[in-house]
Amino acid sequence: MPTQKSIPISELITTANSELLRLDFKRSALQIYCAEFRKFSDYYSNEKIQDYTATTGREYFQSIYGVNIASPRLQLTKSQSATRRAIRLLDDIFQFGYALRYCHRSYTVNPEYDILLENYLMKCRKKHNSQGTLRTKQMKLCQFFEYMEGRNIQLACLTSADLSNFMTTLCRCRRPTLYTTASVLKDFLRYLYESEQFTKDLSADVPKPKIYTDEDIPETWTPTEVKQLLSAVDRSNPIGKRDYAMFLLAILLGMRAGDICNLRFKNLDWNQKLITYTQQKSGKVSALPLLPVIGEAIIDYLRNGRLDSNCDNVFIRHLHPYGGFQSSAAVSSALKKYITYAGLTRKNRKAIHSLRRTLASTLLMDGTPLLTISNILGHSSPKTTTGYTNSMPKTCPTKWHGKHCKAICLQICRKSRRNVCRRTFP
Repeated sequence: MPTQKSIPISELITTANSELLRLDFKRSALQIYCAEFRKFSDYYSNEKIQDYTATTGREYFQSIYGVNIASPRLQLTKSQSATRRAIRLLDDIFQFGYALRYCHRSYTVNPEYDILLENYLMKCRKKHNSQGTLRTKQMKLCQFFEYMEGRNIQLACLTSADLSNFMTTLCRCRRPTLYTTASVLKDFLRYLYESEQFTKDLSADVPKPKIYTDEDIPETWTPTEVKQLLSAVDRSNPIGKRDYAMFLLAILLGMRAGDICNLRFKNLDWNQKLITYTQQKSGKVSALPLLPVIGEAIIDYLRNGRLDSNCDNVFIRHLHPYGGFQSSAAVSSALKKYITYAGLTRKNRKAIHSLRRTLASTLLMDGTPLLTISNILGHSSPKTTTGYTNSMPKTCPTKWHGKHCKAICLQICRKSRRNVCRRTFP
């Protein structure tokens, strides 16, 4: 019977402190981690236990707080969250040999990889990769470079085992995330081989999980839930006016979060009542109707909510420095907030993309041709749109059918006229 892996607790904590310094954590975070490590060390010193095993962290949390750290529905206090972060760090070092990241902080790329990464991204730009794709590739490769630095692995000495071990460190990620990471890594290794920087093509050695078309599909919204969501937005303040207008663009036109954040004044044609823009994801030009209710919401924000800024974006941040959103995730963050305000459950629809899928599913149920829906959503092919049929509720009441989107739009229009004085477009 194989012996159980164990590491001296004092050695593990020393390594953890070194990792925190390597990852350039703030002083306040370092103090919190060090305090948790001291409590952890003192507890096991009193218990006369010197070694850390695979179950030590969970047992410690259970003993201190009387709850299972692995419970998915666990509501943690501030002190419990700090303890769990410390245990997670120790578990990662115990299992993988270095600390993993769980927050969206910028990675520091080793100078020897900086030029290599830039050359690869330049090649991707020539292949007309979108800005979103380039950001994803950069983030995934920086994550890989950090793994190599943590394990002291040189790129020239990279092996198939190293690639497999890297993918193992992503065990807590969902399958679509694993699939994306593996795809980026394969493409990068193929580039290294084709540019003769590697003598062997290691791209085939990257473990890549199989992905299914119906996997990780956001749940859709009912008309009642959409109405509850919009009712929860406080349109008496500037941020509420902004968020309300952005939500309408997603609900009624199916625009992506990145395109909403990047919407500029030149994209709005008030005379023709059109919104014409280039999609960030596909580079395809889309022309959508500037519906009256959307126009009124945008005007209300511009006249009564938007701060003075030289930024050409229609929607801007209301925190200094005032300007365009740094990330499209800001829209999804706002959505999560209003879901809570509305008393709704997040389920699997915490991202703004769930509203886009709701529009597609609703149009499908109303009998709209697939090609028409594909054009509305800006898909390059109707085949992409067929995946959205999986978002349709398996059991829908009859009243879901027949002019459903129109009903939602009318409800919104009625409320809009009560709260915003009627205005003509400029």
